[in-house]
Amino acid sequence: MRCIDGENELILTCETQAEGVCILRCETRDPVVLLPDEIDGAPVTALGRYVLSGRAPDLSGRDTFSVRVTCGGPLPVHEADSIRAVTLPKQLKTVGSYAFYNCRSLEELTMTDSVSAFDGGSLMNCLSLHRIRLLAPPGGATCLPKILGETASELDVRFLHGDACTPLLFPAYTEELEDLSPAHIFQRRIHGAGYSYRQCFDGAALNFRQYDRALSELAERHDFAIAARVAVRRLAAPFALSDSARADYLAVLREHGGPLAIQTGIAGLGVINDFHIRHIGEADVAKAIHMEQQRALDIGHAVVLLANFQQPGFSAGVLDVAGGHGEVLGVDQG
Repeated sequence: MRCIDGENELILTCETQAEGVCILRCETRDPVVLLPDEIDGAPVTALGRYVLSGRAPDLSGRDTFSVRVTCGGPLPVHEADSIRAVTLPKQLKTVGSYAFYNCRSLEELTMTDSVSAFDGGSLMNCLSLHRIRLLAPPGGATCLPKILGETASELDVRFLHGDACTPLLFPAYTEELEDLSPAHIFQRRIHGAGYSYRQCFDGAALNFRQYDRALSELAERHDFAIAARVAVRRLAAPFALSDSARADYLAVLREHGGPLAIQTGIAGLGVINDFHIRHIGEADVAKAIHMEQQRALDIGHAVVLLANFQQPGFSAGVLDVAGGHGEVLGVDQG
């Protein structure tokens, strides 16, 4: 078995293909997995079926070779439930079906826009998955619509391009089949605005105008807590944000910010009622921002905490969270 240095303890079963190397199986017990970008100078361009799943794929009859990636630790025994975050190879093109099947602790996936195929069942039973990091410009083609099609859960998506971060929230939804007896005709019912948000694509590229228009459905459903969390992301990183959409997002926060501040965990900062909300100190603001930076608190909570944009005492905190875009948030910078 050949051995290469890396940041993990991995045992890889690979196959040489026309475009590069396919990793057919990855065995590890590491919580954070960085798959190699290349093996023996050839790019890793594909992941096979069940590659990281607790269920091993059938590789009989395949012309394979094994590689150990090591950082000096012991030989790993595979534990799919240990995996919490995976970074995919930079030139990867295909993720095979059921690739992460039953990786129940998987919370985060990171990939580039080179991935074009994300096969069915890839995220089945990935019940903890909530964050996707795309190393790509926000207006380009990615496999995001395919990922969203694999899960109905809420996803926090971050486009990372250069020094810029464009965060977006895709709400959850549920669906059920209702038996219309006695004809035994099944009618599909969808609950939640998350389904509409998953339709906001032109092919493989996100249509930001459609995404912003989906806010109206959240308002119709009175999902104001989710609407506020969508709003703060769009205002903090206003890529392709129209003036009318900006006004709609600001209206949501101004109209519902105060009550939402109580609903979204502000008690954790010792702020428990409207009186306290009006007297949040700089220390509370700093703590909220720090918690967001550590990903311990949703960015929506941090900005909703500062709910009333018209109070000058909150301006510094709002600007910090918004990356200095005071003109977007409409706050007084004086």
